[in-house]
Amino acid sequence: MKNLLTLLIVFSSFIAAEEYKYEPVANKAEYYSGQFNKGKDMDDLLSWGEKFVEWMEDKSAWDPMETVVFSPYFSDDMQRADYVWLNLWPSAGEQYAAIDQWLKEGGSMLRTLPVTNQRVVDVWQWPISSPDGEIGDFGFVRFTECTLKEGITMRKAFDTYKDFAKKAKSTGDNMGRKMIMAPTGAGEYDYDYVYSLYANTPADFGKNVDNFGENLRGTPEVEALGDIAVCDNGRSYSTVRIKAAN
Repeated sequence: MKNLLTLLIVFSSFIAAEEYKYEPVANKAEYYSGQFNKGKDMDDLLSWGEKFVEWMEDKSAWDPMETVVFSPYFSDDMQRADYVWLNLWPSAGEQYAAIDQWLKEGGSMLRTLPVTNQRVVDVWQWPISSPDGEIGDFGFVRFTECTLKEGITMRKAFDTYKDFAKKAKSTGDNMGRKMIMAPTGAGEYDYDYVYSLYANTPADFGKNVDNFGENLRGTPEVEALGDIAVCDNGRSYSTVRIKAAN
């Protein structure tokens, strides 16, 4: 009886240790990047995007999708890609239903694409926070590659980011944040996830960076971030939204 009681206590402690504060609500995303075709530029890609939206108008499978195009701004290699095209989906089922239709009916649109995709990556995303207010003509986003520290799980990292986001919002922060993971199409990589930090406008992004230094640096929530992962290789992009989800 004593041994059974000991086992129950140990098991209960293990279960308690595995409990988490927050439940991620995952979504899917496709990231396309590459080079402009000869004689083409970002204006041509955005014009193609407008035609793509028109092509989708009578195709309900595409209603849940949101599309954003990125232009490199701060990077260690500005020649890596001329653009990044992002399609966001609420679920894999909705994403692949649209892919099914694209493979059957999208050939004419694909042939007019003014770019050559050199890297196409399919990922899962865990949203942490979203900015309030209207999206401007241009948004701004920063990505960093993160490696979890020993003994830290992805769920523990998510909890820590959520606690930090709540603290940040209480000081006036208005940033969006995501954990991006489990890529298909990324080739070999030596990190656990990509951390995305974004704002509705570049001005908002800068304002919130200042807010971090003035009101958040040194708080327990920020110190906790340093205990979960090492993040580096930061790069930033300006963004334009092509399509909102219906």
